[in-house]
Amino acid sequence: MTQPKALQNGDLVTIVATARRISKEEISTMVHLLQQWGLEVCIPDGLFLTDNQFAGNDTHRATILQNAINNPNIKAIFCARGGYGTVRIIDQIDFSALKKHPKWIVGYSDVTVLHSHIHTHIGIPTLHATMAIDIPTYNPCNNPKSAMSLREFLFDQKI
Repeated sequence: MTQPKALQNGDLVTIVATARRISKEEISTMVHLLQQWGLEVCIPDGLFLTDNQFAGNDTHRATILQNAINNPNIKAIFCARGGYGTVRIIDQIDFSALKKHPKWIVGYSDVTVLHSHIHTHIGIPTLHATMAIDIPTYNPCNNPKSAMSLREFLFDQKI
């Protein structure tokens, strides 16, 4: 199994919404935290679109995820939230770029379909871990343990 490389200061990461809609306010703490970790955060155009409960229609969500997978400069993909919707786009995604440029995909809940598919068909590890919506108000003196263990793993790859 090919493992994505540890993140380094200055690496480009992105936040995607493969399922339920998300707002700028709901991910702002995660964006700030990732920047504090020394990462450059890419917010895809259209991330905050809505289509009923979804973050845009199926094609839109699939396109945002596909672009993140295809971009060799992006070193990690953080899922914004779970809910329902990722299973609706899984068959639209071409995961072959992950073989050339492995990257961390981070999330849980509905994102589990990504973990399962990638593990089964691509053979690259992913992280069943906290998502953007889960990061409480950022305070550098009192970081949540889940965020700090995620950072430790992503940068040092040990827990």
